[in-house]
Amino acid sequence: MDVRHVPVGQLDVISAKLYGEHGYPHDAWRRLRAESPVTKLAPPGYEPFWAITKHADIIEVSKQPHRFRSAGRFILFPRMTEGAGPDLAEAPPLRMLVNMDPPEHRDYRRLVSAWFTPRAVHKLEARLEEITRDLFDELAGDGGWRELDFVPEVAALQPLRMITEMLGIPREREQWVLKITNQNFGLEDPDFALAGETREQRLAFLTEAAAYINALMGERRKHPTGDVTSVLAHATLDGQPVPAFELFSLYFLIMVAGHDTTRNAISGGLLAFLQHPEQFAKLQKDPSLVGLAADEIVRWTTPVNHFSRTATEDTLLRGQRIAKGDSVALFYASANRDEDVYADPYAFRIERDPNPHLGFGVGEHFCLGAHLARMDLRVFWRQFAARCVALEPAGPHEFLHASFVGGPKRLPIRVKLRPKS
Repeated sequence: MDVRHVPVGQLDVISAKLYGEHGYPHDAWRRLRAESPVTKLAPPGYEPFWAITKHADIIEVSKQPHRFRSAGRFILFPRMTEGAGPDLAEAPPLRMLVNMDPPEHRDYRRLVSAWFTPRAVHKLEARLEEITRDLFDELAGDGGWRELDFVPEVAALQPLRMITEMLGIPREREQWVLKITNQNFGLEDPDFALAGETREQRLAFLTEAAAYINALMGERRKHPTGDVTSVLAHATLDGQPVPAFELFSLYFLIMVAGHDTTRNAISGGLLAFLQHPEQFAKLQKDPSLVGLAADEIVRWTTPVNHFSRTATEDTLLRGQRIAKGDSVALFYASANRDEDVYADPYAFRIERDPNPHLGFGVGEHFCLGAHLARMDLRVFWRQFAARCVALEPAGPHEFLHASFVGGPKRLPIRVKLRPKS
């Protein structure tokens, strides 16, 4: 998309339609970083916001939660039509970790953080290897060509099966979890958004999710099994049970974010390998690069594109006066192409080291599941590279219509994998 002649203040970096038709707006971000890295935008249908596009500035904002709060508007979302109910951005339907501030944020994070430490995640690796191997065994068949949509048939399944096992959600429910997740992150995508104009209609999937999750936690209160659901069902804060609304919000976040962003990294990673086949050949030749490759895939794809903060006081950032109450949007995908950080930001290089990307955020809200996501990616790509005999696109890919969490939603491929030995 040619943005060379668009005034900086009119650049579109937020509309879901743009992301669906063109992918991430890297050309617009490149101009903003060069000409106005902290700039106020007022796109039609949205409340005005400051676009923060530089790596250093995002770190500065993220490390000052007292000055830039997460509570309230934590993502940018179009205004609801008049009479449809409170705006989703102004009045989020859930109280999750991502829209909490210290010290409350730390208290709620501690309820489940023990499950996502490097040591805890390492204990799950053997099971993840098995899940991934079973997936590829089924995909490989007799070793012949398979034509498929890589996103729902492959990329979505490995992280989905891992997180549902951790939660104790049975395998027969995995497609339901995937449906709810797509409806949550695809609120503006014509393939996933629920019909209706009102807030209640558009968020009906939350009512459906709450019914199942609350029933599952009720069962775990009677018969705990040691899974994450059991831990949350018996969780307390200051000696009291966790309030039901916050408990459901935390559970829902783990259930959907625990696999969707990794799915987008895997599918975006495959698209990158199709576009840069020499990098896939390099990984096949040297599997020891898989750890570096995982981080380069996260940098390159940046599944979580932005979060929003609200200024709690008048402040200056890169010479711009940000007023109390202003929204500040942190565009991580732009930071991950910052020329001041990377000499070759537009090169996809799986051996990139160091790689100080912000794909998992920074500061108080550094991704709870970062260690799990990295392990998902390492295991997936190590096995896929070892078993892939041939790979080629089988049609045009399509992107999700979303500016919060993004990536391919369709990626038709033809693939040959070595069959089960």
